[in-house]
Amino acid sequence: MKLEKIIQEIKEWELDKEAGKAVDTYQHDLIKPKGSLGKLEEVSIRLAEITGEMKYDINQKEVIIFSADHGFSKYGVSAYPKDVTKQMTMSYLRGKAGANVVAKANGADVTVVDMGIDGDIKNPLLINKKIRYGTDDFTQGPAMTLEEAKDAIYAGFEVTEGVIIKGADIIAPGEMGIGNTTSSSALLAVFAGLTAEQATGRGSMINDETWKRKAKIVEQALEVNNPDKNKPIEVLAKLGGFEIAGAVGAFLACAKYRKPIVIDGFISTAAALTAMMIAPGAEKVMFASHKSAEIQHIYMLELLGLVPLLDLNMRLGEATGASIGMQLIQTASKVVNNMGTFSESGVSEAEKNLEMELERISR
Repeated sequence: MKLEKIIQEIKEWELDKEAGKAVDTYQHDLIKPKGSLGKLEEVSIRLAEITGEMKYDINQKEVIIFSADHGFSKYGVSAYPKDVTKQMTMSYLRGKAGANVVAKANGADVTVVDMGIDGDIKNPLLINKKIRYGTDDFTQGPAMTLEEAKDAIYAGFEVTEGVIIKGADIIAPGEMGIGNTTSSSALLAVFAGLTAEQATGRGSMINDETWKRKAKIVEQALEVNNPDKNKPIEVLAKLGGFEIAGAVGAFLACAKYRKPIVIDGFISTAAALTAMMIAPGAEKVMFASHKSAEIQHIYMLELLGLVPLLDLNMRLGEATGASIGMQLIQTASKVVNNMGTFSESGVSEAEKNLEMELERISR
């Protein structure tokens, strides 16, 4: 019942367009030529519309990594064995993985969540939201029950809600689960109306033989489960993973609390797309950090109506691209909060106009 209420709230909320107009007008008075900071100005307008604050100030950035295993990973759809899910999660807890390094370089903290790892990790830093020890093999039937899918979404919601309550101003969900590009491909196929082959990417740069096996497994999952895109939680239950469901919950939490959330790559975007399908309106708080090297990623971004801030040819996942994106978004917030204005500086309108004209000539 809690989840249904959250979904309804998200469906009913609207962006604060007046706050957006206010920051747009305010930026005209900042001591710079109008429009000279390009996309950063667009970002600050979106931040105001999302939060309702003209000067939304981003200080605390948080990466939340959700980890879980998949029942179909035994078919060798990845370049890595299933055990890597647990090993990588332990690396996050030690602060040694790419996710940690990139997050730290961009001033973000990292929270790690066990949503369904096939094994146990004893570490006080790990948040245990384990639904069970990995999903079922979705080529034989649903990956999880409908109730498990709802529980996993709500678990991700609760973790994100807690991070927000502790002061996070912006959030980026990451993921770890060997084989999860396969689940993401299946979700994309349903929501975008693509064939298994059209929706299936290379993931961890697998070879042609492995890619064909992966596409066949996606095709089998679609045939066996016969998902209906008009029932998105059921689609998630049939084809998704616990870590993807946790990330869905993160997107819903940010939509409920009007907090900006940054999408990473292919898997993160599959969760974002699923969140939008479950609760239309959730996409209003989302920023796309980068265009993934996974070709199918762009299909998802188009469905979400989002344009990525960056194109770095990245494909690691783990919220690495999103960490960099958060830094750009924070920069946009700092411009509005900390840059002086012509009015405050005592610059006359004539001097202001002259500066703008000189800037135009110099282009």
